[in-house]
Amino acid sequence: MRQKKIWIPAGILLVTIGIFYYFFHSEPPEFLTTDALVETINSYQYGTDSIEIQDMVFLGETHVFVPFVSNKEYGTSYWVWRNRSWELGGITTIQDPYVWKVDPGDPSTYVVVWNMNRDSDMKEFDIYLLNQRGYSVSHDVHHYTPRVQLDFTVPFETEEHSYGVKPLPDEWVTFLQSFVKVEQSPQPDSFFNDFFQPSSVNFGWMPYDENGEVSFPSSPNGSGHQYGEIHLEHLSSIPEYELE
Repeated sequence: MRQKKIWIPAGILLVTIGIFYYFFHSEPPEFLTTDALVETINSYQYGTDSIEIQDMVFLGETHVFVPFVSNKEYGTSYWVWRNRSWELGGITTIQDPYVWKVDPGDPSTYVVVWNMNRDSDMKEFDIYLLNQRGYSVSHDVHHYTPRVQLDFTVPFETEEHSYGVKPLPDEWVTFLQSFVKVEQSPQPDSFFNDFFQPSSVNFGWMPYDENGEVSFPSSPNGSGHQYGEIHLEHLSSIPEYELE
């Protein structure tokens, strides 16, 4: 029995492709105005008109980092162009740095971002990338994870602003790219794949005063929220005994 072929008229196919491109691949227009940013941030968290937008830092065409101050609280917001509109992907007033993975599959797009009160004893802070040492065996497959510790220092006291955006150092990107390839590579068998441990790589930070003593920014307890798909990693402080 011969099956009937289904033909899709060219006009319908072109319209479908056009709609798909319009909603998912067309370039964004100009970014939101300051008033629109304040209104959106208020609707999500604050409900006050005392918000000061400090800057609009573009990370490519579809991601924007917007630091702000509200009632002496220093905050950060993260905006993404999605479905033909600028959407608020996340907002926080927690006085810690974050790593924004703009494209999770491409470590070269990762950036360290922060906005912290300058009225404190903190003079600089270190950002760390850590990979814990580990060893496991499954179905005669030996898996060794080496210890990795990378770091760089941000001279907060001499930075021009309370906020900042730093791309990861080249050696960090090289390491993460190789690590992602290993993590994404097919495993020898389904059993090992089921029990394969997730990535042990994590980021952290440690702030210091002028005497080299640990000193966190002074600020009231903050809060943070994420909305929709955004890959934002909060950096926890790392005890000195965990560093080598």
